[in-house]
Amino acid sequence: MRRRLTRKEFLTEGCSACLCLAAGGLLLHGCAAVPAVDVERTRPPGAPKSFVAKEEEVNPAFYFVKSGIKGVLVRTEKGIVGYENKCSHQGSPSALKDGALVCLWHGSAFDPATGKAIGGPAKEPLRALKLDFKDGLVLLAEAPKRAGGAP
Repeated sequence: MRRRLTRKEFLTEGCSACLCLAAGGLLLHGCAAVPAVDVERTRPPGAPKSFVAKEEEVNPAFYFVKSGIKGVLVRTEKGIVGYENKCSHQGSPSALKDGALVCLWHGSAFDPATGKAIGGPAKEPLRALKLDFKDGLVLLAEAPKRAGGAP
């Protein structure tokens, strides 16, 4: 025979379930990925193999995957810059938010113009991507390096 819940038990169980759902939602939000374009599949006919994006697609940011590198291009006041989209703290992807590249896991913030850490637990800069530009295309020139030149 089933036992009936008391009002107190019902409220306690109900509140516990709601808290678990809310906590799970917060955790999953931190795992949300920014959609990235597989540039190997979207390269226009005749574009160089180093193609990443058309300059007009970087508005204000463009997330991509190329040859195993997850990257982000950002349009700044000085032009387009690129970084490996991997937080220097623990490797989370970042998203451009309120003028900064913000880590989705722990909230580290990076200056889009320089890649340097400006807040949160990350101390090291993002790895910079060396880019070339030709005929309105953004091209990946070489493998990622930390902002400031270190590999």
